[in-house]
Amino acid sequence: MVTEPVPRIKVCGLRGAEDLPAPFPAALDAVGFVGWHRSPRCVTPERAARVVDAIPRRVLPVAVLVEPLPEEAERFLRASGCRALQLCGRERPREWIDFPYPIFRRVAVDEHAEAEMDAWSALASGFVLDHPAAQGGTGIAVDSTLARKLAERGVCILAGGLHAENVADLAAAVRPRGVDASSRLERADGRKDPARVLAFVEAAARALSLQESTR
Repeated sequence: MVTEPVPRIKVCGLRGAEDLPAPFPAALDAVGFVGWHRSPRCVTPERAARVVDAIPRRVLPVAVLVEPLPEEAERFLRASGCRALQLCGRERPREWIDFPYPIFRRVAVDEHAEAEMDAWSALASGFVLDHPAAQGGTGIAVDSTLARKLAERGVCILAGGLHAENVADLAAAVRPRGVDASSRLERADGRKDPARVLAFVEAAARALSLQESTR
């Protein structure tokens, strides 16, 4: 298994460097690029590469894909400069055993979540806990009681409807290793609002620091 430290704070669904505040937030340590054609946030690997070139090297760029073949995923990562893969569909673990990049596995927070985590435990660097309504970007918060049980089973990043105003409460309820936001950081036109991104990053950093001090 190829591993990568699990991000503390990730912003997903970037479509351009203009989605991010300037200067780049010090606490933001991962960004996500959606390569799924059915998503309104879908970008080509070449477009993602332009953003990767513009952000600090310390930041982990993650390709977010739904049911790609392993060779398709590897091509996207190589072309985009992403250094990790987030799988969000019905992929089967046995097909990814020799994949040469770290894998983060999206897990729908429902009655099947524990089995899904168990199936991927030998391959995934971590798990992204998200609402079961869709593959991602729903803007809907997860069941925090169930999500906390899952976060106790493995290394988890909490997603699903996070923004600056609710990240502290949800992080306290779930106690994940990290947090991930996308749709609730967007304007009416579907593009990221840099001010909302910055507010989320700052609120998440405070919440996670407080959580870590009480572990």
